[in-house]
Amino acid sequence: MPSLDIFKIIHNRRSIRKFTDQPVTEEVLKKILEAGFRAPFAAQLCSVVYTKKPDVMDELRRLGVYSTTKVLMVFLIDVHRLEKIMRHRGHRYDQDDGMTLWLGVQDVSLAVENVILAAESMGLGSVLLGNAPLNADLISKVLSIPKRVYPVVGLCLGYPDPSEETEIRPRFPLKCSAFEDSYRDLSEPEVQEAMQVMDEGYLAQSYYVRLGAKIPLRKGKDDIGFDRYSWCEHISRKFCQGRWSKDPLVAILGRYGFRGL
Repeated sequence: MPSLDIFKIIHNRRSIRKFTDQPVTEEVLKKILEAGFRAPFAAQLCSVVYTKKPDVMDELRRLGVYSTTKVLMVFLIDVHRLEKIMRHRGHRYDQDDGMTLWLGVQDVSLAVENVILAAESMGLGSVLLGNAPLNADLISKVLSIPKRVYPVVGLCLGYPDPSEETEIRPRFPLKCSAFEDSYRDLSEPEVQEAMQVMDEGYLAQSYYVRLGAKIPLRKGKDDIGFDRYSWCEHISRKFCQGRWSKDPLVAILGRYGFRGL
């Protein structure tokens, strides 16, 4: 068995986008999923649908599913199950859907992290697919997801292909993210330090050069080449381009029976 040092697992974890042909057995999957659902929870509002079928994954390719993935998981907020339990106890759901969804995101996030770390401890790798909420129509059709159940995130899982060069990505300095006793607004030098750590780290790894793509500007001339295009520019462009889908997320949630948002 690989090392079970939890700190080593956490600090060495990186996203894997290319996997070997080695199958993920049902026994391994069961262990990983059982560990996932041992996470702390608010209301057990998390469910997951997983598949090993290539044809199903092909149908979900719009999510960014990688072609060598052995297992695809989609983690869901499951209010449908909660309401069935409530009916068995003679109660009718009457709650702010915004708060319920908020608790559901907590449940899903905790379960996903447990799954990722459990998989790492068994020699598997993974990569998250964050656009699942905006592709709810596709996911619901392919995976037979009912109303009052909503996709939060996808996860590609398998054994890492050693031929793929992957590196551990930089993070903000701890002092820029963790504050004792009260929130502390970062000074301008601290903001610049945080940006420098992220940008220099990504540039040193030639991350966007290897990716071969930049988010285009909506207007104006793009005079930033790959020698200067790094994480801070990328994340800034990502959040200044307007909506990421035709419909806002609130409207999509409404189609799936969530109200008052």
